[in-house]
Amino acid sequence: MKPLSRAVDRLLHGLGIAGDVARVDALERWPAVAQEIFGADGATTRAVDVDASTLVVAVPTSAWAAEIRLRQRDIVAALERAAPRSGIRQVRTVPSAR
Repeated sequence: MKPLSRAVDRLLHGLGIAGDVARVDALERWPAVAQEIFGADGATTRAVDVDASTLVVAVPTSAWAAEIRLRQRDIVAALERAAPRSGIRQVRTVPSAR
């Protein structure tokens, strides 16, 4: 399996989309990261976009936005563990459409 993995990595780099794919990984890993940091309540948040090194998370209330700002260091560390190639260095919140 490793030779296939290396071939895929070379292809992604050759196409110039390896970084994009790595950042999308952070979107996909958000539910697990949110649960790790916030417990079951983390399910009320949703990663919606990646803008360069910033993960954009939709939150239902301003209290959630404040909590994410306060816990940003922990969140970024958890994202580094879950999606190490993503390059996410900060989290920005937006109001949820709910």
